[in-house]
Amino acid sequence: MQETTNAIKLLEQENIQYTLHTYPTENGPVAAVDVAAYFGYSLNRLFKTLVTTDHKGSCYVFCLPAEKKMDLKKAAGIVGVNNLKMLKPEIFEELTGYTHGGCSPFGLRTKLPVYVEQSAQSFDTIFVSGGKVGYLIEIEPKVLEDLADAQFAEFTK
Repeated sequence: MQETTNAIKLLEQENIQYTLHTYPTENGPVAAVDVAAYFGYSLNRLFKTLVTTDHKGSCYVFCLPAEKKMDLKKAAGIVGVNNLKMLKPEIFEELTGYTHGGCSPFGLRTKLPVYVEQSAQSFDTIFVSGGKVGYLIEIEPKVLEDLADAQFAEFTK
């Protein structure tokens, strides 16, 4: 039986169409690029979720294609701060409600600003974490904009 995550609960509560894809977590793929390879998906359509913080402790969520690297300077400019760093793992779960490696960009425990790499808009559907390692949700990019109040921007290298 599949576990219902906050991300899945929110999609169902809002009556939003999605497809859940599951993959093995014991000795299975871990990194986003490995998950894409496991399913045979394009690295451009599978989006990983990264959570950053600034010097004041404000946090921001960024979704970007599996094979891309985030440009922290560009990302900082988008949110209007001088610099950003990755959120420490010990704070991550408490803030998001998700485990590291299974963070969905919506259904977060704490409401955070969400930014999605603008390339997502060129696809009918993209894949994001379903809120648990081993869960991948296929949704329309517009869902992120509507459900997470996400903004599309360019912040990759």
